[in-house]
Amino acid sequence: MKKNIQVLIYLCILSSLPCYAGDNTHYYFKTLDIQNGLSQNTVNTILQDKQGFMWFGTQDALNRYDGLSFRIFKREDGCGLGNNFITVLHEDEEGYIWIGTGAGVYIYNPVLESITAFDMISDTGDSISRNISMIDSDENGNVWIASNDEGFFKYNRQQKSLHNYLPDKELENVTYFWFEGKTCWLSLYGDNLYQTDIDFKSPLVPFKDINGNEVFKDCIIYAQVQGPHNCVYVGSLKGLTEINLTTRKTRHLLDAYVRTLQFNSDMELWAGTETGVYIYDLAKDKKRHVTMPYQDDPYALSDNAIYALCKDKEQTMWIGSYFGGVNYYPYQWTYFEKFYSRDDIRNFGKRVREFCAVDDGTLWIGTEDKGLFHFDPESGKIAPFEHPLIYKNIHGLCHDGDYLWVGTFSGGLNKINLHTKQVTHYQKGEDTTSLSANDVFDIYKTTTGKLLVGTTSGLLSYNQSTDNFTRIPQFENIFIYHILEDFNGNIWIATYSNGVFRYDATSKTWKNFVWQANDSTSLPGNKVISIYEDSQKRLWFMTQGAGFCRFDLQTETFVRYDMSHGFPSNVIFKMIEDSEHNLWITTSNGLVCFNPKTNNKHLYTTANGLLSNQFNYQSGYRDPKGRIYFGSINGFIAFDPKSFSENTFIPPVVITDFFLFNKRHSVGSQGSPLKQSITYADVLELDAEQNSFSFHVAALSYLAPEMNQLLYKLEGFDAEWYPVGRTGVINYSNLPYGDYLFRLKGSNSDGKWNEAGRVLKIRINPPFYLSPWAYIIYVALIILSIISIFYKLRERTNRKHAREMERFEQEKERELYGAKIDFFTNVAHEIRTPLTLIKSPLENVLNSANLSNKVKDDLEIMNLNTNRLLDLVNQLLDFRKTERQGFQLNLADCDVVDILQSTYKRFTLLARQKELDFTLDCPEVAYTSVDREEITKIISNLLTNAVKYAATYIRVRMLLSPDSLQLSVCNDGPVIPLNMREEIFKPFIQYQSGALRSVSGTGIGLALARSLAELHGGKLSMDNSEDCNCFVLTLPVKSVNKEKTVPDVAVIPEALPLPEEELPGQHHHTLLLVEDNPEMLAFVMKQLYSDYGVLTASNGKEALNVLKENTVNLVVSDIMMPEMDGLELCDYLKSELDYSHIPIILLTAKTTLQAKIEGMKSGADAYIEKPFSVEYLKVCISNLLSNREKLRASFANSPFVQANTMAMTKADETFLKKLNEIVVANMQNPDFCLDNMASLLNMSRSSLNRKIKGVLDMTPNDYIRLERLKKAAQLMQEGDCMINEICYMVGFNTPSYFTKCFQKQFGILPKDFVK
Repeated sequence: MKKNIQVLIYLCILSSLPCYAGDNTHYYFKTLDIQNGLSQNTVNTILQDKQGFMWFGTQDALNRYDGLSFRIFKREDGCGLGNNFITVLHEDEEGYIWIGTGAGVYIYNPVLESITAFDMISDTGDSISRNISMIDSDENGNVWIASNDEGFFKYNRQQKSLHNYLPDKELENVTYFWFEGKTCWLSLYGDNLYQTDIDFKSPLVPFKDINGNEVFKDCIIYAQVQGPHNCVYVGSLKGLTEINLTTRKTRHLLDAYVRTLQFNSDMELWAGTETGVYIYDLAKDKKRHVTMPYQDDPYALSDNAIYALCKDKEQTMWIGSYFGGVNYYPYQWTYFEKFYSRDDIRNFGKRVREFCAVDDGTLWIGTEDKGLFHFDPESGKIAPFEHPLIYKNIHGLCHDGDYLWVGTFSGGLNKINLHTKQVTHYQKGEDTTSLSANDVFDIYKTTTGKLLVGTTSGLLSYNQSTDNFTRIPQFENIFIYHILEDFNGNIWIATYSNGVFRYDATSKTWKNFVWQANDSTSLPGNKVISIYEDSQKRLWFMTQGAGFCRFDLQTETFVRYDMSHGFPSNVIFKMIEDSEHNLWITTSNGLVCFNPKTNNKHLYTTANGLLSNQFNYQSGYRDPKGRIYFGSINGFIAFDPKSFSENTFIPPVVITDFFLFNKRHSVGSQGSPLKQSITYADVLELDAEQNSFSFHVAALSYLAPEMNQLLYKLEGFDAEWYPVGRTGVINYSNLPYGDYLFRLKGSNSDGKWNEAGRVLKIRINPPFYLSPWAYIIYVALIILSIISIFYKLRERTNRKHAREMERFEQEKERELYGAKIDFFTNVAHEIRTPLTLIKSPLENVLNSANLSNKVKDDLEIMNLNTNRLLDLVNQLLDFRKTERQGFQLNLADCDVVDILQSTYKRFTLLARQKELDFTLDCPEVAYTSVDREEITKIISNLLTNAVKYAATYIRVRMLLSPDSLQLSVCNDGPVIPLNMREEIFKPFIQYQSGALRSVSGTGIGLALARSLAELHGGKLSMDNSEDCNCFVLTLPVKSVNKEKTVPDVAVIPEALPLPEEELPGQHHHTLLLVEDNPEMLAFVMKQLYSDYGVLTASNGKEALNVLKENTVNLVVSDIMMPEMDGLELCDYLKSELDYSHIPIILLTAKTTLQAKIEGMKSGADAYIEKPFSVEYLKVCISNLLSNREKLRASFANSPFVQANTMAMTKADETFLKKLNEIVVANMQNPDFCLDNMASLLNMSRSSLNRKIKGVLDMTPNDYIRLERLKKAAQLMQEGDCMINEICYMVGFNTPSYFTKCFQKQFGILPKDFVK
């Protein structure tokens, strides 16, 4: 307890020491903490392993760092670490890392990436399970472990044994130990420093100096390092002590609580204490004290309590602190001194803009946020200069003898007397001798002593005698950014949007250089912000956004440099040349050292020690000693390029992690292909499905890890080397199987490459089906297949022969079926014409009144069988149409119940005659979209079969559901076997068994019924009842929302009534009958001969010849004829002007709706199916002719009906329109006649006469006279002219003749018509 109180008092005394040690040299540190990925900010120990990784032991986990990222080992992650409180790290000679924790020791195997507990029992029966204070190895490779309250252990690696040399629990804990040859030095907590032999065969002897004093009595030792001249330096609670082992003299060097020691160089010793870092120069016997500042400083120590020091292979010093994480101080290969707001430079501005040297070697610095400062480079002191007239935003400085000119943004211009500190202020005024703007961007003094001032509104010259300004007219309202006088005395003016101006001192003229869009040798951009003349008298121009360029004095052109040449940015702020003729260029993305002779360039960023990657406009200066200053947005830097040296460290290149499908895999993890750590593996073997993977890679150089470069190439896949991104991740996806060689090489921040790099063989195994085992299986299968094929050839031959015979029989059956169908179809077509010749005369005979009842009964039987035969023919044709998918339904919303009931009534009498119990069960209504006629055929067919075969009953039942209706027809006739119930729906198939053999039928009824049901979207089948025959029809319930079928043709209905009055005059009209069947032709001619004049022809060509020689009023034609059929004839007549007015009736055996549509499209006026009713044909002819007569009478007798109303076709309409136009045009010519009309219409006299007669039923002269009279009626109705005038206007020679004709034509005198 007493010792602890002494420690606390000593700490309080030490904490009052000053933070800085009065030295101008600054140490700039980088920091890694929890924000960068460190597991905790309390770092107890630091180690760099043989591979080059940095290890940090914290009080909450172990961390491995590769310069880009951390990998954390924690107990909770199942990595094998049993305690997260890491106290000490040690790497043995075999590369294993010994991890001392607050609860024992663990060993990390880097090859297997595994951590195991060191749980060996010592020779005294002790295990190591307490807090570990230190682990180290002796020269024999044995590992020594100091464990609190447990002893001091040695692990013999060769014998695999553990020996406890201090098992006595009465002794204090070992806090530190080291070996010197065969001597072991160890410190006991609060006791003393002892020495003994390495085997502990001699007792512990306290260390005494040359005077016999126990220097470390009651002291706690935490660190020791071996120094030069056989000296040892010991850090303890009491401070830093030097022991000369040769003379045993001791020297107390430092009063501080020293926890860790590390030599940075042979004569520079770093001591980590509770109050910061002490840097002791052993040669000069001087020390520097580096501490955490009072205000935030990103480049200072982050904590004063220093617990660990470690120097890596690059001479970088790593510092572990209690609260501040890890600080590291890189070796100063490139030393940039930083000036920014910190403890010793308070209230300094960040945005450094201007540097201006004065005669005493000091600098005036202008900032854009804190105003003007005075800087002494020798002492490093920066003092502010404040005056109420000087605005804080400074953009220009110029030294002029005893004066300093200060230009500001929006604050005008100031002149400071450097001796008296008096300030003269200038600003914009009404007078033209004042400033043109208060925004002063540059002030320049020429070699002749003239002072030029550039503002945002022009260029001015200062008049010293009158203390005012002269505005240079060439630059009125031009933004001046920079002014420079070259070696020839020429003045160059850089502007912000107007390019560059040059004043030629010899010719006294100005020239403007600007950017030319199509000229690559012009200025690269018009926003020029800086001009520089190097030692070779070359002029350089920096631009905003277009890079920089060099001016060729001979050709007056520009050579451009920009990002396409490897520069980091196109925004260039400032250029300064060093003594080696390198150009230092500031940009918005770093500092570039450019050699214009070799074009070599080197980029420096914040990773190399810059305050910011973005510098400031025109901010730069080089002093006479070669020291360069650059201002940035975070302060300014100063450096001497001659002090820079190249980092020659070749960094190890490593693969740190392996990922499969974005999941990290380590040795032993589930599904991992790794047999050892990917960092150490030479070969990586992957399965076929593991061909998408990633590597995390790093170059283990920590000087500026962000500037390290890595290149990779996968030989066998990549054709060239590719750079690795800043994340250090390399991805490959879907690689083909095969062998690859992955190569990785890297460089440090100065571009020193590790060309050997890292090589990893990668094998992606083929999928199993392409593996060697698979090929063995394939060969075995092929052999077995050959044997199997050999034994099956004969069996296959036999089966092939059987299949050929079966196929032959099936083809024969299909041919027979097709021939049968074609034969019946052709016969059916031929039967329809003879049926007409039977049916029509039979109807005529039945309609006569002079028949006896007996004869009439016989004729009725003949008529009934004729209709029966016609039904059979139609049924056969319908089936053929459904089979060829040429049948079209005429769908409409119908009540199927009504159709069913109507059909049911027709079969009631027949069922009663056969004494059958015939019942019907159905709903009241059932509407759906069906073809009424075809549904009737289906129901009739089912009922016909039921009546034929039923024994005692027929049950008809209809069920209705929301989406379908079902009709079942059941009878108790001989039950059809289940295997025949599908066969009977095939054409010409009948079930012939027992009594059924005598039942007659065609064998196509059920086939037709099923086809019609399927056309409706339904189905027809037999159910599986074994006690009766039950046919089930299912139809979907739907409505016709849109017309889905072709509309009905305009066929005159069958019940067409006879006209009330017969056509006047016998043979007033002439008909042309066209029919290739002589009997049909004779029959029709006989029926029509008494009423009309009849001409005949046997085909279309003959009909045309007849039409040429005769005037025909109507044509009746068959469709199916040789040479020219009826459709071709109809189409020709309707398209020819001479015949287009003739009505046409088509007679045909084609009954399909499509055939009707085709006939009507050809121009037919009526379409009659065979067999037809003679009475129906007569009525059609009579109506067509009568309607034409009525139209002609209306045209002739009405004064205002025009001729175009008589047109029945488009050809007639065109003809009548042209005819009317010709008559109207020649109406006033009384001599206009038929010959004139025929000539104007390009028609023969006879053709024109026949055409007008056919269309209008009048002669051409009658038509001319009629048109004149109609025109006269129109003029009289208008009332603008007298009757006599009208008479002559319409072509009549005398009014009396006109009056006579008018009365005869319209039945009224002209004078009465006017009334």
